[in-house]
Amino acid sequence: MTMDSISPSAPQGNACARHPAQHAARQRWRFIVRLWHWARRMDRLAQLRRERNQLHELSDELLRDIGLTRHEANRESRRHFWDDIGWRR
Repeated sequence: MTMDSISPSAPQGNACARHPAQHAARQRWRFIVRLWHWARRMDRLAQLRRERNQLHELSDELLRDIGLTRHEANRESRRHFWDDIGWRR
């Protein structure tokens, strides 16, 4: 292939260099999606903390109704908020 067979108007480089506005829009979209995922994760962690605090405050009678002992409820309520087994739901 010779240099004459390549048209002089053919863009060189990658697609992003040819369309910088599209690349910038794509980057903004990716940032928004990542931010949304981060916000959902933070909301999940806050909800988990609230649930564990509520579990700690339940009476022995209510714990017995849901099938937990006081020891199990205390152990669960002491877990850190980031200790979430099911966070990829």
